[in-house]
Amino acid sequence: MAGRRLLGLGGQRQLLGLLMAVAAVHLAACPYTKVEESFNLQAVHDLLYHRLDVEKFDHLEFPGVVPRTFLGPLLIAALSSPAVYALSLLETSKFYSQLVVRAVVGLGVILGLWMLQREVRRQFGATVAALFCWVTASQFHLMFYCTRTLPNVLALPVVLLALAAWLQQRWTRFIWLSAFVILVFRAELSLLLGLALLLPLCWRKLSLTRALRCAVPAGILCLGLTVAVDSYFWRYLVWPEGKVLWYNTVLNKSSNWGTSPLLWYFYSALPRGLGCSLLFVPLGAADRRALALLLPALGFVALYSLLPHKELRFVIYTFPLLNVVAARGCARVLNSYRKSWLHRVGSLLVLGHLVVNAAYSATGLYVSHFNYPGGMAMQRLHQLVPARADVVLHIDVAAAQTGVSRFLEVNSAWRYEKTEDLEPGSERMLAYTHLLMEAAPGPLALYQDTHRVLAHVPGTTGLSVNLSRLPPFHVNLQTKLVLLERLRGPP
Repeated sequence: MAGRRLLGLGGQRQLLGLLMAVAAVHLAACPYTKVEESFNLQAVHDLLYHRLDVEKFDHLEFPGVVPRTFLGPLLIAALSSPAVYALSLLETSKFYSQLVVRAVVGLGVILGLWMLQREVRRQFGATVAALFCWVTASQFHLMFYCTRTLPNVLALPVVLLALAAWLQQRWTRFIWLSAFVILVFRAELSLLLGLALLLPLCWRKLSLTRALRCAVPAGILCLGLTVAVDSYFWRYLVWPEGKVLWYNTVLNKSSNWGTSPLLWYFYSALPRGLGCSLLFVPLGAADRRALALLLPALGFVALYSLLPHKELRFVIYTFPLLNVVAARGCARVLNSYRKSWLHRVGSLLVLGHLVVNAAYSATGLYVSHFNYPGGMAMQRLHQLVPARADVVLHIDVAAAQTGVSRFLEVNSAWRYEKTEDLEPGSERMLAYTHLLMEAAPGPLALYQDTHRVLAHVPGTTGLSVNLSRLPPFHVNLQTKLVLLERLRGPP
């Protein structure tokens, strides 16, 4: 209780408002998306605007390397549709519908975090629960990703609900939620949730027979659901997550997108994801209840490290678990702050680490704002070209990967095309009235006599640090994309 008074942690409504406000700031600062998010975002768009006219869907023309499930986009589209319909009645830009869709995803993650927080409050107390919210809100990556239509993020709310059920020892609910998220969204979660299931089996809180009685029908029904729904949308018999599992794990073709050292998650991803809160994890692990949360998280990261291709978002499911442990460590320090001056210094460190986390988050968010030149270019196009102009736009790969989505195709009278493998300067390329392309000198030179530059669109290339100025860093920008307009009709 002393720690709670010291921090002025606030009531539950204020804490929920804190999480929602931080997520909203991240959404507003970076409203565009990257290529990793494109399938789910385009699928939601097509469900909202084409409904079940599947032949018009983006994924049939641009299927990607592996198929993905439509169950997530279906739910998001259903939840987003009332607000999107209201926006359409007001004749607002489709861009705002994209914000609605991403906000729905964010609310799902916040709901999952809040359900986990409620169980943490019941088992660890109000101080730990409040600190869990503050720690989570102060960190960059979880709040940044929570509104993004990544497969990992769509799985995250279900994972959080499963973990809350695990803490409640509601094993049937835990197994059903685990089966759903593993078979539908992310097969690698069998490692994290499987390790979590192993603990009650070892502690004899759950019998193997009961676990199998739940797991077998859950697996059959969830597998049948995803195969039935996704085979309809993909137009052939498919289990999308099974394809992904085979591609990434058995064939190990995810390595085509780069590899990282074995321990990269431990020395890079987790420190960046948790920030200074990582320092309080060992202190929190002294509590056996918190240690039970830490073991599956670290076990999952260790096992998943065996795959060469690594990205921070692949282990984002462990951040809430580690944050609970860190919050327990922070609470131990705060609850003892009256004992000695050393404990008071520790309490200041708890407060200070939240400030440092927030400063790091603000820096990361500011830099990320410049990392979506494709989205910014589409905005500039609609600002610079009259709405009644005859526009046929070609969007190249560099632009499509850095923020362009179907939600940004806001003028129904214009044509937006992403046809790939066209020869630069060819007759087909000259037939387009406008080109959105990478700022590469060679291809640009082919259009110097036929097009004029409408806009240069910058993007970030990194940071320069200068401790003698405030802020002590500078975002390095250079032109990433160029928007061209044809000077005359096609030859």
